[in-house]
Amino acid sequence: MHFIAVSAAALVMLYGLNIVYKRVKAKGQGFGPNSLKAVGIVLFIPTILILAILTNFQTETLAALLGTIAGYVLSNSKPED
Repeated sequence: MHFIAVSAAALVMLYGLNIVYKRVKAKGQGFGPNSLKAVGIVLFIPTILILAILTNFQTETLAALLGTIAGYVLSNSKPED
């Protein structure tokens, strides 16, 4: 069961990176702060899922990590990127 969950999270990471790359390429822009934020989110959330499955993190630790993600996502960024 762990293998399926970890494999699915890895596939979500790859799919998300592909989507971000296609969007940046379609806009004709380089990687800026917002695209790097998107890549970070795409990689960070499945990584937390994998850590939750494979390790014995306490719920407080996972809540702190998810709170960090929420702050990162909701932080200000340039609208033109």
